[in-house]
Amino acid sequence: MPAKKKDLKLLFINPCLRPGGHTKLLPVGLASVMTYFRDNGYKFTLLDIDINEFDDAYVENYLKNNKFDFILFGTLVTHYKWSKWLANTAKRHQPNAHIIVGNSVSSSIPELFLKKTDADVVVIGEGEISAYESVEAIRLEKSLSDILGIAYKNSKGEIKINELRKVGNINDFSMINWDFFDVERYLSKPSVKADRQKDVTRAMPVITARGCAFKCTFCHYVFWNDPYRNRSAGSVTNEIRHLIEKYNVTHIDFWDDLSFASAHQVEKMCDEFLASGLKFKWLASVRVDLFSRANLSPDDALKVAKKMKEAGCYDVGFALESGNQEILEMMNKKIDVNAFFETVNIFKKVGITVNTSVVFGYPTESKESIRQTFEQCLKASVYPSIGFLLPLPSTGMYDYAKQKGFITDEDRYLESITERQDICLNITKMSDEEIMKEIKIGAKQLNDMLDLGLDENTYIKTKGYKNSKIKKKPIDDPENMEIIENDVSFNYATTQFEFQS
Repeated sequence: MPAKKKDLKLLFINPCLRPGGHTKLLPVGLASVMTYFRDNGYKFTLLDIDINEFDDAYVENYLKNNKFDFILFGTLVTHYKWSKWLANTAKRHQPNAHIIVGNSVSSSIPELFLKKTDADVVVIGEGEISAYESVEAIRLEKSLSDILGIAYKNSKGEIKINELRKVGNINDFSMINWDFFDVERYLSKPSVKADRQKDVTRAMPVITARGCAFKCTFCHYVFWNDPYRNRSAGSVTNEIRHLIEKYNVTHIDFWDDLSFASAHQVEKMCDEFLASGLKFKWLASVRVDLFSRANLSPDDALKVAKKMKEAGCYDVGFALESGNQEILEMMNKKIDVNAFFETVNIFKKVGITVNTSVVFGYPTESKESIRQTFEQCLKASVYPSIGFLLPLPSTGMYDYAKQKGFITDEDRYLESITERQDICLNITKMSDEEIMKEIKIGAKQLNDMLDLGLDENTYIKTKGYKNSKIKKKPIDDPENMEIIENDVSFNYATTQFEFQS
């Protein structure tokens, strides 16, 4: 006879992605899956490794001494090695438990992950429905063969990969229930910094969209199977109202792959925010060509930016990635390098902080292309988050690295990778030393111009800046560009993380 929902013991695990970090990120994806399970009648236990900084010994002891019917977790593919350890450790101590794994560590390498671990089911893509239906099928003693968006091991140990799931309208999902987490502890370590106008920053994440309208060759996002889908402005506003009323939130971090794909979309959202009367600050990621893709005139683009400022926006991030047009085309960025400065200029004129990221290490990378990238940053007076190409599964550059023989053992390679601020795999014709030398030259020039107080040990993994004001005239800066304070402390790279090996 099938077990009843109330009799099953489920454990959700929230991994710690960045041990030792002074900021903590509430896990939107995991929280959404947990909310879906709760909405559909399940109770469960949460092991929040992240906020508690539990070490591996504690986790193993917990799994040894607490028995569950299902253990569910997910993380990024950059934490493949740890995910293997967790899945295998859980199964060793709880052989009868069903191990279900999601996020990019499973979505991008479902077959490999099942081969190398004792996981029973992996979710491919968005997890709410697929994870829930998998648990239900097992509970009801039904086959997993009809569950979309999963891969699994059958009774013979054979790996089966089912058809992908297309989730569709994300407005149908319930508002995330954050009561599963110790929200106040997360709020004490906000993922964003205040805009220097408030002493208190109470920041929480909100998702406005899933997927991405583009597919850069270096970028792996979980929801590639579905097109870019955004929530309604009203739905987003209602969630923000709830967070303000319940948690006294002051700042919202739009935690999307791409918050706003067009200027028209962001303008509509701002209109909703302004009409609501809610007072909050927010930051988001946008496209470099946010205004140009909409064919807006400079005056109209400035009007949109002013509306964003009025609606509470204080920080935007958009990725330059490279100052070399050829490399941008290899990245499939579908942007003109000149659009970067134009967009920076517009946001700075209205007093919105701008941050960006760059990626070095494409096959054609050279001293000249590195210089070109820094020239764009110099022109715009923006210090970037500096990263290196990290070929990840299900990306064009991963396929390239395999085809060219840079990756011969996927399991070994994935165990070796860390974060994008380390050179994990060099597929250029330059040595690691040559790349770093050229980066330091460009970074020093930019640091000196902006008077940031960095040194060669913090050019890439910056801890913070002594000064955020531009004191010197930017190179090639047009006469009509208004130079305002550019608070680069919002840059992702401002946090120094220590990783556990």
